[in-house]
Order: sequence, then C-alpha cells, then structure tokens
Amino acid sequence: MKMYTRKKGYRKGTENNVPNVLAFTMIRNFLSDKNYKQVRREYFINNLNTNQINQAMRDIKWLFKEYKGLDAITIENVDGDINKIRL
Repeated sequence: MKMYTRKKGYRKGTENNVPNVLAFTMIRNFLSDKNYKQVRREYFINNLNTNQINQAMRDIKWLFKEYKGLDAITIENVDGDINKIRL
C-alpha cells in the first residue's frame, strides 16, 4: 500500500510505502472511534456496530487483494493539500 502526499502549489508530491497493518488500523479506527463521529457523519456514515465494522474491513481487505493501484482514500484539506492512500 502506498501513501501519496502533495502540498498546494506543487505539481509533484511524494509517495511512500505504508505497511498494510498501519493502514487497516487507521481505517478501522476511522470507522469505530468516537473522535471521528462528526467526520463520519459528513461522509454519510452512521455509527456502525461491531458486525458492520468487521464486514467493512473484510470488504476492504478483498479490495486490497483484487485491485492494485486503486485509490482507497483521498483527503483534501481546506488549504488544498492532498493525501491519498493507494492500494
């Protein structure tokens, strides 16, 4: 898995390898942590129970195996900086 970062005003960004365990932990925390409740609501993701989180993680792991180079997450902040996680 790779993480791509580009600052506003630059044409090229940097791409770094990220261990799958770190990425899966980040995604699982986003789906379950109370701190991300407001962000999930902005993306129309309601509070999920444990079974729903486990199913989502199984589906994401399947995507990681089947589709190489797929952009899983793209986050752009208000300053225009872009962060992508690519499978």
